[in-house]
Amino acid sequence: MTNLEEEKIEAIQNFLSASRKLKELGIINNKRDFTSQLGEWLISEMYGATLADNGKQQDWDMQLDGKFIQVKTHSKANTTSRSETDFKYSDNAKIDVFIIVVFTEDYILKEIFEIPWKLAIQLKTKDTKTPVITWSKIPKDCRINLEEKFESNKLLRFFIRN
Repeated sequence: MTNLEEEKIEAIQNFLSASRKLKELGIINNKRDFTSQLGEWLISEMYGATLADNGKQQDWDMQLDGKFIQVKTHSKANTTSRSETDFKYSDNAKIDVFIIVVFTEDYILKEIFEIPWKLAIQLKTKDTKTPVITWSKIPKDCRINLEEKFESNKLLRFFIRN
């Protein structure tokens, strides 16, 4: 066996071990969509919200003080210019707050948008095949100040490392 093959085996073993540990710790619940699960976990930690038991819960991902929260998460490669989130929800969906989490490809947190549901409906495009919310059209007061929000939480500060 070559050194490269051994490196690959070790990397795969490390990945599988890390996946098992992340599941044990409740950060992910399956191996399907790591990015979405990481974003949902991050937001639940940030607010102290309760994640839905079912990952396929219709409309919402978590609850906080009786409010239903939907989280959409992106991990963007440096070469990707798309800056919008698909918005495939009916206007009367069971959602109170629509949150968009944007990571770099290395999972450094770039942006969190917290949008009240009624505003999210107004922001969605109506003239495209798939409705989207364009990030540049989201009002500044819907952008979370990451430094301020994560100031006292060492675990969450990890995601805004420089």
